[in-house]
Amino acid sequence: MAILKEQLELIRSPKSTITRLASNPRAVFVGFKHIFILAVLYELAFLLWALGDATVTMPAFLKIPEDRYYFYELIFAIPVFFVVWIVAAGTAYLLSKAIGGNGSYDTILGGFGIAAFISAYFSLIPDFIQGMLWTTGWVPFPEYQEATSRGPLLVLVWGYIIAYNVSHLVLYTVTIRYSQNLGILKSAIVAIISYFTSIGIFITFIR
Repeated sequence: MAILKEQLELIRSPKSTITRLASNPRAVFVGFKHIFILAVLYELAFLLWALGDATVTMPAFLKIPEDRYYFYELIFAIPVFFVVWIVAAGTAYLLSKAIGGNGSYDTILGGFGIAAFISAYFSLIPDFIQGMLWTTGWVPFPEYQEATSRGPLLVLVWGYIIAYNVSHLVLYTVTIRYSQNLGILKSAIVAIISYFTSIGIFITFIR
């Protein structure tokens, strides 16, 4: 499957993968298809959460009933994924240009799309498992929240959250480095700024 092949190539050989993207006139489409499939998979996870009577565990910024939040989220989740992708890539491109980068915006869009999907495995798989547990009633949402609020399960939850964020930063950094021909330190700084700029949009809508 092309999607998985592209993801594995970025992990195994980021430099050659980004170099190929730089010469690929369809680099934007490569990123687009990864973000689209990722967003659809999250829609399915959110549907399970909604059917499993999940409620938001952090205060919602949007004035949406917390006990129905995930049903409403199904409406705007896909557009949010695309906005976050475009903002992250756009921020990275502008910052890179400001400090001497010489690559294209299209290459960053392609690389960030693949990177986002790879990183999302750390959260998407647990989210599906949680949704299945809640929807089937094997472990109702209130019991699950209680079980994961302490002990080894709490460590596990924080573990995949940290892995999700770190993998984004690492993969964004290599994408910027090899697409914009910047040093590792400059690339890392740009990656941090672009990621946390875009993640602010994400957590405003996606709970």
